[in-house]
Amino acid sequence: MKTKSMAFGLLMALSLATVSQAQQTNSTMNAGATTMVGKESTSSFDSQNKKGAAAVAAVKANPEKLSGTDQDLMLQVAKGGVMQLEASKLAVQKATNPEIKLLAQAEVEEQTGLSAKLQEIASAKGMTLPTGPDAETQTMLDKLQSASGMSFDRLYITESGVKGHEKLDTVMSTVQSSASDTNLKAVAKAAHPLVKTHLKVARQIIDKL
Repeated sequence: MKTKSMAFGLLMALSLATVSQAQQTNSTMNAGATTMVGKESTSSFDSQNKKGAAAVAAVKANPEKLSGTDQDLMLQVAKGGVMQLEASKLAVQKATNPEIKLLAQAEVEEQTGLSAKLQEIASAKGMTLPTGPDAETQTMLDKLQSASGMSFDRLYITESGVKGHEKLDTVMSTVQSSASDTNLKAVAKAAHPLVKTHLKVARQIIDKL
């Protein structure tokens, strides 16, 4: 009886160990689901965000006045940035998908830095930039406010993640090819790679939803 009891105890211990190992494996697998943003590892994504932020911060403002065309281009960059920033602030709070949350947080950090640099340049040149959302952006923000769960995730990643970045991608390309002001071109050159990265990642996340 004693031998049978010991054998039974050993069997139970082995069973518990197997269950524990399976639980640890599942936990690792679940954690692994949040180690990617789109098809980028979180470490690679973080590195690209830091590189982009440093490039934007390194641009030095000068007092040279902007032409009418350059003023319009700068306004387009600023408006697009405000839209991305405000939408992403909501996504940090409301998104349920962990990858979307990571993208939104990176977007908040990117656009906060870009906005600060644009305001610095505008101030040096005697220009005023918008600090709040325009009517189009506010309409989108209202839609995001009223959405929740998966509906919110899909709306944010479609409107801000993809469409918003497509607009910024086009504007940045136009600035680099058409602007005459060295500051404006430098900001676009510094920020454009990260805009492209966030657009690519947003498209990859949509494919997973």
